[in-house]
Amino acid sequence: MNRVFSFKLFLVALYLFVVLFFFYEEHFPAYTGTLYHYGNFPFMVATICFGIIISATVYNIALYLYLKKVQYLYYALAQLSALFFLINIDALFIAPFDTLFPFQSPILLDFSQMLMLIFSLLFLKSFFKNYKIKNLNKLINFIFYLIVIDTLLLILLSHTVIFRFIPQFIPILFVLTEAMQHVEKRDTPFNLIIVGWGIVLVTVITEYAGLLNFLGIAFPFFHIAIALESIILSLAVAYKFKLLEEERQEQQAILLQQSRLASMGKMVSSIAHQWRQPLNVLSFGLMNIKKRSKGEEKNLIIIEKLNQQLQYMSSTIEDFRNFYNPSKVKNKFSVHESCQTCHTIAQNSLEPHNIQLSIQNQENFKLFSRKNELEQVILSLINNAKDAFVERDIEKPLITIIIEKPIIKVIDNAGGIEKKYLKKIFQPYFSTKKESDGIGLHLSKLIIEKEMGAKLLVESHNDKTSFTLDFQDAQKSNNT
Repeated sequence: MNRVFSFKLFLVALYLFVVLFFFYEEHFPAYTGTLYHYGNFPFMVATICFGIIISATVYNIALYLYLKKVQYLYYALAQLSALFFLINIDALFIAPFDTLFPFQSPILLDFSQMLMLIFSLLFLKSFFKNYKIKNLNKLINFIFYLIVIDTLLLILLSHTVIFRFIPQFIPILFVLTEAMQHVEKRDTPFNLIIVGWGIVLVTVITEYAGLLNFLGIAFPFFHIAIALESIILSLAVAYKFKLLEEERQEQQAILLQQSRLASMGKMVSSIAHQWRQPLNVLSFGLMNIKKRSKGEEKNLIIIEKLNQQLQYMSSTIEDFRNFYNPSKVKNKFSVHESCQTCHTIAQNSLEPHNIQLSIQNQENFKLFSRKNELEQVILSLINNAKDAFVERDIEKPLITIIIEKPIIKVIDNAGGIEKKYLKKIFQPYFSTKKESDGIGLHLSKLIIEKEMGAKLLVESHNDKTSFTLDFQDAQKSNNT
């Protein structure tokens, strides 16, 4: 248990001590009838808020029926419980609602509060599930135990006890503050959840503290807060689903690419197997020729060159085989060796266009990841540069790979990228090239940032384009 959580528990315990010893009777007031009288305008505002809450409920039920996502159902039930709670408050204390709603029951009011708390917690639990917040489920489950006990007390005593002394906004406040404390990367849906609940909590605490009573203000502030929360949280849930759908599509794109590589790997392995035997025969043949050359220098030089070509062919086959048969296990590997492998694989496609590929190893470093993934990204950047050179017919085309710990830069002089395209360059299905699916750079960014925990950035100026692979954060996480 961390210090912040312990401090919050201490504050709750202190609050309970003060309430039980000094304000016990005030928490069991007798029902005395209508307390507030709304004029036409407040009555109209409250009615509009009811309509918004009902619309949000229907909207989320429809989403649940269509998408089968349980968080939509929980939120719809939380909104329905909030509506039930507001109706009970209005029926008990506010005119002219006390004549419109034909029941005044403090038991129903307590029951509606319990329902609102239950479904709100279920919604928050399902919503925060993807954020993997440590110990949040334990906290929510503990609150559920208290709810069960208090529900039994409500049945036996006709009123709640635990949540009569602990305002129901406190459990929600606990859950939200725990989420805010432990979630580092807060996306838009997370912020919307905090804002939506924040509006409600500020309103509830203000009314609970008696500030509005002290000022003598009779206006449906709580109705407005619940209505705003309905709109904001509905947007948050819908936006979160959109993000999850995009993430699912990204994972599918990566799996599809891996499937393609695996298929290519089988073919390359088959070719490599067929080539091995002839290469071995040639190697043995050269050894016999060397023995019979009787030390003639010219023959030895020719044989050595032929041996070098055989070794080059063998290593090239091995590079291709390793690239198209990637390991699923992470290993520590040299960045420079990976770049050299990319040079070997790309060289045959660059030579016909007189494109030079240079590797500048200023400060080599090692990564703990999947070697094939880095090579895949670098090859994709090389191929993009090659396509740009071919399309624009650049004189003295040059691709430079600079290795300087913890950064790799892939720079080309293919004319650069227009500024209006720089922000779109990593978007899926966007491409400035003809007959391109526009998935290469998007997939490269996914691999670098999602799979390797690094950053992929692009700059373009002076007819040059520079892609930067920054592994600073990735190396920090590996060290920890």
